[in-house]
Amino acid sequence: MIEVYLSLGSNIGDSYLNIKTAIEKINKSDGIEVMVISAFYTTEPWGKTDQNDFLNCVVKIETDYSPWYLLRLFQEIEKELGKDIKIRWGERTIDIDIILYGQKIIYEKKLIIPHPRYHKRNFVLIPLCDISDKILDPYRKALSGELLQVVKDKNKVKLFNEN
Repeated sequence: MIEVYLSLGSNIGDSYLNIKTAIEKINKSDGIEVMVISAFYTTEPWGKTDQNDFLNCVVKIETDYSPWYLLRLFQEIEKELGKDIKIRWGERTIDIDIILYGQKIIYEKKLIIPHPRYHKRNFVLIPLCDISDKILDPYRKALSGELLQVVKDKNKVKLFNEN
């Protein structure tokens, strides 16, 4: 089984429910097991700032599926949950990104792993380090905790309390 790390985010509707529903759908998929879910964080928008704050988390799954299969599956789940992107970095009901897929490096038009910007984003690195600060980035040859220490992202990330 391959360890895969996903970043999930939402800022339209009930973001907590959107993310929890996406995680449930991922976990119900044959051949995928959700192993760990980070804490949830409220995050200022990144890139396009004139929108609602996001809710974000990171999920560790184990699977034997290829990254291309996972990409298609996650796009189907996003579509089921109403994802409709009109503007890059704009509002969305759900976003599921593959951050790391084992130690694989892929650079293709439709799939780049490790995710090309995750190491620059607090809203990914903080929940990733919740899971472990010892996750090795195969491209940068750095641990997740090391990447978090040097990130220059100044967007505020606050622990979310679901109650």
